[in-house]
Amino acid sequence: MSTSNESAVVIVAAGRGERAGKDGGPKQYRLLAGSPVIRHTVKAFLSTGLVGRIVVVIHKDDFEIATSALSGLSDMVSLVVGGPTRQSSTVLGLKSLADNPPAYVMVHDAVRPFINKALIARLLNELESGHGVIPAIAVSDTLKKATNQIVDGTIERQGLFAAQTPQAFPFASIHQAHLDAAERGLEHFTDDAAISEWAGMHVRIVEGSPDNIKLTWKRDIELADQR
Repeated sequence: MSTSNESAVVIVAAGRGERAGKDGGPKQYRLLAGSPVIRHTVKAFLSTGLVGRIVVVIHKDDFEIATSALSGLSDMVSLVVGGPTRQSSTVLGLKSLADNPPAYVMVHDAVRPFINKALIARLLNELESGHGVIPAIAVSDTLKKATNQIVDGTIERQGLFAAQTPQAFPFASIHQAHLDAAERGLEHFTDDAAISEWAGMHVRIVEGSPDNIKLTWKRDIELADQR
């Protein structure tokens, strides 16, 4: 298992969160139990004692609100301005660590505030050079394939998993994979595991957590606030 000095986390928080509606601003700054969602997320990582640095990648217009949301937490937390996509923002977060690189890095969605120490420990326990580790939940719903709202067929769910974050990697490997993808203009990747797969890195799955939900819609935030 890596120590806190060897591990860092990049929290991607530069999105606009439009699927949650425009009222209230970006969802990572909306209130959950009286505090911004992003503050809950960062505090969750700080409370584990398993990471040495936390980079929060923000939108260029959000420096003031982000500074306020994270005020007084820790000098381990730094802000970096991101790019127009999640992928470009992640690259910039990784680059900010490159001058003094950690051995390992996790990449996490800012709007998954219910991450816990047990899940992070499972990831770090499985980390070795040469491969990544992601949390995932086995798919339990029946999956349908459809065209124009007409069902074409049922997809066999055995062996299918829903990926979560944080996703953990050797820093040098995922940093280089991101740089290579950016250099080639490849921007279709939906998570960091997909980039590492493209780069030839093996990705291992550990058990995710049903509580580690992503706050995507307005209703998600309302339900989370009732927890």
